[in-house]
Amino acid sequence: MEAIEMIAVGALILALLLLVKVFSLQSRINAIQDDLEWLKGRAEGQAINRLKPSTADRSDKPASAQMSLLDERVHHLLAQGDKIKAIKLVRVEQGIGLKEAKDYVENLERS
Repeated sequence: MEAIEMIAVGALILALLLLVKVFSLQSRINAIQDDLEWLKGRAEGQAINRLKPSTADRSDKPASAQMSLLDERVHHLLAQGDKIKAIKLVRVEQGIGLKEAKDYVENLERS
């Protein structure tokens, strides 16, 4: 292999790695935009400390308040047509399986 071919292969590999990084960053930007849209949709006057409450915050709030916040996020995602994102959110927040999360989201969708 000549030196120019090796440089070309190196440049191609570098370009592919950068492309993967760009897609990763775009995914993170989309998630942040979703969170911002959700925050804009919240009723004024409600205090929000974080986008996703930590486990310490969960212990301070009653279960009904936690569920209503989660339900509100799920309804927002469903209104945007992001049912899959809603299911993923429920799985992460509740620590449940795919079937249970899907059933939870579908029950909220019907109500």
